[in-house]
Amino acid sequence: MRRRHLAAVFGVLVLATAGCTTTAEKRAGTEPSARVSAAAEATATAPACPGGTFRWADVTREVRLTEVSPVVKVGRSDGRITFHPRLVRTIVARVDMSDTSVSAHRVLVALAKRLKWADAEGLATPGEASADRVHHDPQVDFLGHPGRYVEAEGVNVVEASFTVTCSGGRDVYGSVITWLKGNSGASLACGVDPGNHPWIREAYRLTCGGGTT
Repeated sequence: MRRRHLAAVFGVLVLATAGCTTTAEKRAGTEPSARVSAAAEATATAPACPGGTFRWADVTREVRLTEVSPVVKVGRSDGRITFHPRLVRTIVARVDMSDTSVSAHRVLVALAKRLKWADAEGLATPGEASADRVHHDPQVDFLGHPGRYVEAEGVNVVEASFTVTCSGGRDVYGSVITWLKGNSGASLACGVDPGNHPWIREAYRLTCGGGTT
């Protein structure tokens, strides 16, 4: 799901659309790409852990900025404008565990249940990068609203740590970082307070500057 915030002359606008992704030339980001842990890829050495209860801790969910466009100057008679967001950072899903007796898929299924999400299909799998989601350059109609505007996009990132107690009382410890498929989008007007969302304020600082008028 795509959520669009409009922090400008128009107030706040929320839309639901399809998920978005950057193009291939946007692959270079500023945040180091995570990788699937070597432990999760290695041959299992611990006995299988069927069943078992997940206990979750430090579960956080927040939108992080992934793309932002250059500032576009819009005239009063200009109508629909196409923006071209550029990559700021890439979020790569990963699951790390103390041993391989619990599959990454099982972790995501349990996490989706913890989040009250429909199913694990809505979560990025280990190795899946936010920069690879399907992307369409956003278009916004500004007719009659001149100014300097920016388009920002982000993904809803989930991080958590967990413990799985296997039969016999053996515990498997781990952590996960993933993102909800789809993205959030925001239209910003330079010179207008961008609001309190950290990822939107970051986009404003990167493009419009640190202050408002």
